[in-house]
Amino acid sequence: MLNRVAHRDADDQENKMSQQNDSTSDPTDDGPWASPVGTPRPVVPVSETAAVRLRVRELGAGDGVEPTRYVGDTVLVPGLPGWSAQRALDVLDEIAAEREMEPPLRLRDGGRDDFIHSNDLAGRIDEVTSTAVRFVVPPGSRPIDAWELLREAREDAGRAEALAGVELSHVVGPAPAFRGGVYAHGVGGGYSSGVGGGYSSGVGGGYSSGVGDPFALYSAGRAPVEWGAPSPRPPGAGDEWADDWGDDGPVVAVVDTGLGRHPWFKDGVVRDLRIGGQPVGLRFAPDDDPEHTGVTVDRVNGGLDTLAGHGTFIAGIIRQRCPSATIVSVPVMYGDGSAAEDDLIAALEGLLAHQLHALAGGTEGRPIDVLSLSLGYYHEAPSDIAATGRLAWVLKGLSDAGVAVVAAAGNDASVVEFYPAALAAAPWSGVPLVSVGATTMDHPLVASYSNTGPWVVCYRAGTNVVSTMPTTFDGSGHASMRTSGLNTTASGFTVPKRATPDVDNYSGGFGIWGGTSFAAPVFAAEVAAELAGMSAVTGDRVLDGSAAVRAVLERG
Repeated sequence: MLNRVAHRDADDQENKMSQQNDSTSDPTDDGPWASPVGTPRPVVPVSETAAVRLRVRELGAGDGVEPTRYVGDTVLVPGLPGWSAQRALDVLDEIAAEREMEPPLRLRDGGRDDFIHSNDLAGRIDEVTSTAVRFVVPPGSRPIDAWELLREAREDAGRAEALAGVELSHVVGPAPAFRGGVYAHGVGGGYSSGVGGGYSSGVGGGYSSGVGDPFALYSAGRAPVEWGAPSPRPPGAGDEWADDWGDDGPVVAVVDTGLGRHPWFKDGVVRDLRIGGQPVGLRFAPDDDPEHTGVTVDRVNGGLDTLAGHGTFIAGIIRQRCPSATIVSVPVMYGDGSAAEDDLIAALEGLLAHQLHALAGGTEGRPIDVLSLSLGYYHEAPSDIAATGRLAWVLKGLSDAGVAVVAAAGNDASVVEFYPAALAAAPWSGVPLVSVGATTMDHPLVASYSNTGPWVVCYRAGTNVVSTMPTTFDGSGHASMRTSGLNTTASGFTVPKRATPDVDNYSGGFGIWGGTSFAAPVFAAEVAAELAGMSAVTGDRVLDGSAAVRAVLERG
């Protein structure tokens, strides 16, 4: 019996989720268990906005499970409705009826499903995808707990087999920063953008920019910089917002926060990938888009979101290192730095459907060569994830379809497996997944914040990286000093206006940032460039992709 597992509702996130699993509670006596000796296992931090949006619950350590955070009312069922998922879906419907709940919602896109079936892709996709199921409780009832529901259902031998492989939908994020032996809480100096910094908003104690801590010595944090060189790729003459697959060159998909406005991305970019007329990934209204204004969380003070510009920054790294690559942007993360695993898997399923259809010559777009992922989570049962994890399966489907998957190792200064990066330690029948940690500016040294371990395949530059930021960003932060310019010297010289830098004005289009989030796209771009320059191509995408990955790794 799992009597040492703490379950925490979104209602009491305020005072509990900021505690990094330093204790668990026994529901039989409500007394705290002694904290384990050593560093607590990390969990992905969650802001207050994400806790409410995703109805987050937290699973503490005990009885064979490790700490994790998950969407409280949603589970992932292997397969498609009407295919391998159907038996489990029927059982979940029965459970909901027994509890006098409304029928669970099956979170699938009908237009995409029609496309999958009409193009004979269902058999291949059913093997690797998931159907997200959300439970709906009557108004005024206690919120459902997906973990408890699954645990109780599996105690029924008649249902346990049908629910084999059904998993939680984990909360996914870029990874917490680590500083000076404690978890960092800020997103900037003087004040917080509503998710930490000068004060704590409660849930998760805030969140350091998700990819580096601005107060730490290892990184300068997110800040505007000047760029004096021309664009690595001469701009085309087309419409900046028109999708442009290009005629040749590798195709790199970036699943992240999206892609903002910037002169570097007038061509060779796909911002609105669709399958069967339906979008792949999320679509944000302008005011909610973390790559538009960048202010979606703290609309009172107007501070930039924790993850504002994250996807654009990654795209710029790829463009610098492989200018010929077409970048396919797939938004899944909000500006507060969190995503639901079911949204991530749905986006990856869309990429797989596109891939299979493109390989069959049935779409105007081109096949994906490389997938760059700068996000992940810590799993409650790491030993099982390679075999049963739903995220692992959809990534294996992409790998078998010839996509080189590159994943960031996380920024928690830990050896604990961060997924999907830690899947690099599992066998792959397709192109091998590569996990990437970060180095300091003197590249032979691993950055102090980077996760490490035998599951980290390689390391790339991730500290104080310069790349693109949306030119539309201008948060409420201002220069700490600004003069009027009306002063004159004794000789009569009028002093021009003077100021310190505006800390969140990115109208110049470039910034500096740090973290494994930005080491992974370096390797992804190197693989893309290797594919672009390969003299011997077999035509077998798995063989060619594997050869490119191997060649980049051999160069160190």
